[in-house]
Amino acid sequence: MYRKRLNGQGGFSLIELIIVIAVLGILGAIASYSYMGYVNNSNLRSAARDMAADMANTKQKAVSEGLTYRTIISVDANTYTIERGDAAGTTFTVVETKSPTAFGTGLTISSTNYTSSQITYQPRGTISAGSVVLINSRDSTATITSNITGRTHVSFTIK
Repeated sequence: MYRKRLNGQGGFSLIELIIVIAVLGILGAIASYSYMGYVNNSNLRSAARDMAADMANTKQKAVSEGLTYRTIISVDANTYTIERGDAAGTTFTVVETKSPTAFGTGLTISSTNYTSSQITYQPRGTISAGSVVLINSRDSTATITSNITGRTHVSFTIK
């Protein structure tokens, strides 16, 4: 049943209100930190999948056009450049330059083990074997690996 207070006053005291606001503030700070971690890791996944898709698309262009393509990976500049070769495969022109930072700040190309930091796509469908590692500000990593047949896959270490 409903009872009235004897003194005729209802509501919350100032102390109760301050405690509720403090608890909500702490919960909000925890949620904000978790959300930022989620966003950083999501950006890393997007950048890695985009680079893997670029590798697959470049392989398909090399086969369909009968030309040699290559991707130059620059760890220092934090970019990768896709280039198309001429019919002889000796002169290359830039098709596109990309950076993982397009998906968010704090994303960098950490390392690569491709020979001369270059992926070569042959008209017959083979590409250079190797891997490239992307890292975010939380030290989570994405490793994009390709084999000679052109198959690429991405593996993640999320922190």
